[in-house]
Amino acid sequence: MTMNLEKITIKGLFGYRDMEIQLQDNSLILVGENGSGKTTILRILFYILSGKWAELSKVNFRHIAVKISGNTYNIDSEDLKEKYPDYENIADIPMRELSRLKRKSLLVNHNRLYPEIDILCKKYGVSRRSLLEEIGLHYPYSEKDNFHEEYWQNLKKIQQEIDAQILYLPTYRRIERELSSIIKGMDSDDFPFEYRNRYFSEDPDDINNSYIELVEFGMKDVEKSIENTLSDLKDFVRTELNKLTLNYLGDVLDKKYDEVNKEAISKTSPDKVHNVVDRIDENILSTSNKQNLIDVIQQASSSGHLTERSKIICHYFMKLLQFQNNLQDREKQISKFCELCSEYIEDKQFLYDSANFSFSIISKNLDDKQNTIQLKDLSSGEKQIVSLFSHLYLSGNTHYFVIIDEPELSLSVPWQRRFLADIYYSNFCTGVVAATHSPFIYENKLEQYTHAVGEFEIGGWKK
Repeated sequence: MTMNLEKITIKGLFGYRDMEIQLQDNSLILVGENGSGKTTILRILFYILSGKWAELSKVNFRHIAVKISGNTYNIDSEDLKEKYPDYENIADIPMRELSRLKRKSLLVNHNRLYPEIDILCKKYGVSRRSLLEEIGLHYPYSEKDNFHEEYWQNLKKIQQEIDAQILYLPTYRRIERELSSIIKGMDSDDFPFEYRNRYFSEDPDDINNSYIELVEFGMKDVEKSIENTLSDLKDFVRTELNKLTLNYLGDVLDKKYDEVNKEAISKTSPDKVHNVVDRIDENILSTSNKQNLIDVIQQASSSGHLTERSKIICHYFMKLLQFQNNLQDREKQISKFCELCSEYIEDKQFLYDSANFSFSIISKNLDDKQNTIQLKDLSSGEKQIVSLFSHLYLSGNTHYFVIIDEPELSLSVPWQRRFLADIYYSNFCTGVVAATHSPFIYENKLEQYTHAVGEFEIGGWKK
């Protein structure tokens, strides 16, 4: 059954706002001025869908209800704060108070401490559980704990219902500012992934394949994705061709070549024949043997009768043709990645060489002496396009739910008009939620999913 994210109701956002946000086809484009709350709404959605409850506990709200495929999940701020207390507040409690409580806990029944503990909790804004843990006492088990365990187990079902990797893109402007201000004069791509991750991820210790913040994805990571894709293709070719060659002797002994489909051979174009044969490694088939194979196939296509030798060779070729078709299916992702990047970045061509399993970027400017271009030399806007599409097409995941804040930043107007649509209509996207200032972002088929933030405010205005 297809997942359907229907509605998010937020009570007490910022302490005073109530929102009821409706989605259609798992899609929503929020439009609003700075300060309208659209970025916070996106962050809330990201935290919920990715299960980042500790981060959600820091957001100012009272209650959230999320409706997915007919099921409603309720989230209370107090429950989050109890499970993920703000330990920074504990540091505000004077050490003498903590020491006094620790000493007293050794002398009196713990139940007699609770009134004093509750006074400190209220005064300094910490939960009873966190303060008890701080002074070395266990929080007493109760029926409420059993309820909470069921409560959290129920919330885990949200990720199961979504069944997609959450791809979150915060504002590009914020990312670029951080890149330049955190490490002056250095390119983030010069740092290993784990260090970039530490600087830019809100939770560097949280390794979770169910989501990714694209701030963690620099050009070095794009290069790695491309290298891995090319390596996987090479390995597939090597393995399948070796398997084909090793199994062929058995086919000959069993005379399976008698079943060769001559009509299928006749329908195979000369270009297709050459493409199939050219991709065979010369360690497996020499250049002269390749030409002999091509000659036999061409003769078989026009001949009314096949000799036994021709049948054997044609049988081998049909196996190669099937292998070639399987390979092309595997190449679709990197081919589409290059096609999309070339469409966006019109003065550059992204090339996948299927014969040599290589990738390159070349300038379309014939006067450009430096014809080959490195990924790191792309402009800021170009890097954004390449980063996103490399993740969508080359990471190996098949389902994404994309959340993107202000996609228009650093993108030209023509790019803005197609950017979200290209994401939404890819085979990988199960949903997209965006926040924008720009009318060009939804000047396409996604306009039906566009709403002003104020439309969803309970007691606010309607479209």
